[in-house]
This record gives sequence, C-alpha cells and structure tokens, in this order.
Amino acid sequence: MKNKIATPSATKKILREHNLNLKKSLGQNFLIDSNIIDIITAAAEIKGDEFIIEIGPGIGSLTQAVLEKLKSGNMLAVEKDAAMVEVLEDIFADQEKLALLNQDALKIKWEETAAKYNPENRKMKLIANLPYYVTTPIIMGVLESELELEQMVFMVQKEVGERICAGPETKKFGSLSVAVQYHMQPEIVHQVPASVFIPQPDVDSVIVSLTPYEKNIYQEEVINRKFFFQVVKSIFQQRRKTLRNSLSKSAVINLDRDLVTQALEDEGIGLKKRGEKLSISEMISISNRIYEMKENK
Repeated sequence: MKNKIATPSATKKILREHNLNLKKSLGQNFLIDSNIIDIITAAAEIKGDEFIIEIGPGIGSLTQAVLEKLKSGNMLAVEKDAAMVEVLEDIFADQEKLALLNQDALKIKWEETAAKYNPENRKMKLIANLPYYVTTPIIMGVLESELELEQMVFMVQKEVGERICAGPETKKFGSLSVAVQYHMQPEIVHQVPASVFIPQPDVDSVIVSLTPYEKNIYQEEVINRKFFFQVVKSIFQQRRKTLRNSLSKSAVINLDRDLVTQALEDEGIGLKKRGEKLSISEMISISNRIYEMKENK
C-alpha cells in the first residue's frame, strides 16, 4: 500500500471496506496523524537491519512506516484481534519482511517467540501503541523476559507515562516507576493529544522511550530480586507512612519492627523518612540490609 494509512480518510476507508467494528474492550484507537508516526519511528532510531517487534498494530499505521525503514531487517507484528490480522494480511500481502502473529501479547513467551522469528539474532527493538487497559502488564511482561532489547518505544496514556518516568520525591513516583527503571532508562519523547486518534480516547497520551543502561547497577546490587520488590510494594502501599511503619506493618512481608529500625539505622536513613523520598539505590540498600539480617537471624 503506497498511500499513508495514518490519515483520517485512509483509516476510515480501511475500516469501511473491511466492515470493521472497533472493539472498545480491546482499546482500539487508530492513529491518523503521520507526524506522530514519524516521531515514534525517529525515537526508535531504526537503522534498517534490526528485528522489530510491534505490539497491537491494528490496521498497520505504524507497521507501514517501520517497513519503509527496514532494508535487510524484518518485523513481527503481534495482534490479538483476528479481524485486524485479516486486514493486515490484506494490506501487507506483498511484504516478505513482515510476519503476523495472532496472539495475546500478555500470553506470549517472548524468548521463544524471538528465537523463532529472529533466527539471525538481529538486534531487537520493540514499538507499540499500547491499549491503555493492559499497558502495565505488557510492558512488565517484556521487561521481565529474557529479551535483549536495544530499545523500546511505545505510546501510553499520559498519566502512565509520567508515572513510568517519575523520580523520587514526586507525587507520581511509585512502584511502576521503580519496576521499569530497575530494567531500563525511561524518557518521555513527545506529548500526544487525543485528537490524533479515531475514535478519540478520553485522555492524552505520551510517547515513551526505554533504553538499556550502559551498566545496570540496580540489577547488579540487588541481592534478592523478589524480596526487593516486596519491599518496594510495601513502601508504596502505605506511602504516607514513615518508612519504619510502612515496612514493619506491611501485609506484603512480615518484618519485625526492631529489625527494620536497626536496618534503617545501619543504613543511615532517618526513622521518620517516608519511603517515597528514597532513591532506587537507597531502596536497594535497605532491602539488602533487611534481607541479610533476616537470613542471619
């Protein structure tokens, strides 16, 4: 297809010709502004020889733009809606660089899928215009997999993007901020108004880029990953409480108050400090200290 899909007229024509009824339950909103598409592909810094994974391609607005940039590389588009897959098969019938997978992104075993569709072991990047209702589990599912991604670029609800990128001592800093930043470095690339979608969502969006750390000190320093995230969850479940109270009265982990007090004193963290004011490195230090004290009791 030579004409750009990401225009109001082309999108409406495709929806009409394929008799598509948009499923609100799947969060289907289609981009109709090619400028936004260009910003996403520019943020992904596509060289042309990569393996690109796209989640939720819909009718292929972003897919089309990525394929135009791929020279020797290839692409996998993962789409849950079988009706959309039929549309994509029709529009991109002559595109040998594109593979389509009709599957729920929440249920994919990413390592196995990448091995199947990227046998040459090309550098991998992931792009997506994520449905708002499954944004967090999809992102975390990818990050917690063993995929070695060179970059992730996705569009999400503005509030979620701001939470992902938030730092300590801000209202939006929370468990999601820590969980994502534990794996990769996030950055908001662009603000996206609701008006660039058909149908228009109720909220604005942002484009977020995630890049790997040159050296991930977080993952290197954490002694026990499961325990660390239990500590993080405890901190933010009761974010207005002092760190000592949120950890010693947590429903997530059963911690002795005296042990918590001693650990905080050992780490030089004030007993009245709130957990939301800690940096990720400080959270790791207190988590490691408590874990070691528990293990040595």
